[in-house]
Formats: sequence, structure tokens, C-alpha cells
Amino acid sequence: MDIPPSQGIDEIVANQASQPQQGTVVTEKNELGMDDFFKLLTTQLVSQDPLEPMQDTEFISQMANFSSLSQMEAIAENTSGLREDQRTATMMNLIGKHVIALDDDSAPFHGRIDRVEWQDGQLMPYIGNIPVPYENIVEVSENPFEESGNPSTGEEIPPTGSGGI
Repeated sequence: MDIPPSQGIDEIVANQASQPQQGTVVTEKNELGMDDFFKLLTTQLVSQDPLEPMQDTEFISQMANFSSLSQMEAIAENTSGLREDQRTATMMNLIGKHVIALDDDSAPFHGRIDRVEWQDGQLMPYIGNIPVPYENIVEVSENPFEESGNPSTGEEIPPTGSGGI
């Protein structure tokens, strides 16, 4: 009886990937789950040389690494959701606040955020009918920045030294 030589996990993955089994559906999925890991581990155990078996510490190390990776992916997914929730709360808290923002030419203008609407999959604050991307807001206040004029029209702020800010 011929005993196959010990194979590394990379060789096993390459061999199994190149030889789909009957009834197996091959997909374009690039993710490995816990089931895939245990299949690979079982294949590695079956294929190892019984005269020179892998140490149990190697298996434990592989399992710990895979478990850590799964947990990091879950944390990243949860963090992404929290970040989106925080951004939504921040946008909603802008309603009624007075802001100074920069227009497309980097000229500052001010006004009061009247509403926040979904636009292209993101929340967009508005001063009157003027959309104000969150990234363009440079200052937020409870009180108007200037007493003259209508602050919710998005009036341009005069340059420093000319009676403005």
C-alpha cells in the first residue's frame, strides 16, 4: 500500500479547487466559512503521513487564526454599521443649526439647515433649497452667524475685515 506524502494546506486547497466533485456547484465566492475550514482540516488529517503526523499545536494554531479572522470580519462589519448610524444621527442633529459651509469655489456661505434628505444613497443637509454636502460644512452654531439678511438663503459671507466674520 502506497501512503501519500504529507501535504500542506495550500496544496490541498489547490488540489480540491482543480477537481470539482460530482454534484458540486462551483461559484465565484472568495470567502471561506467555518465549514470550509473544517473540510480542509479533515482533508489535511486524512492526507497526512501517519508516520510523521502534524503536531496538534499546528491544528490549534490554524483554528485560532481562522477564528480570529472571523471575529475581525464581524467587528469590521459592525463598525461599518455603527459609523453609518453615527453619520445619520449627526446629519439629523444639524436640523435647525446655523452653519458656515464652502461652496464649489471654496467661498464661504452661511445659513440655517432646514431639512435633511436622502440624495444618491446619502443624507444631504439643505439651507433653503441649497444642498450642502456635509464635508463642506466648516462651522456649526446654535445662533446665526450674522444678524443681517435671511440666514437660511445661503448668503455669501463677506471677506474678513469688511464687517463680516
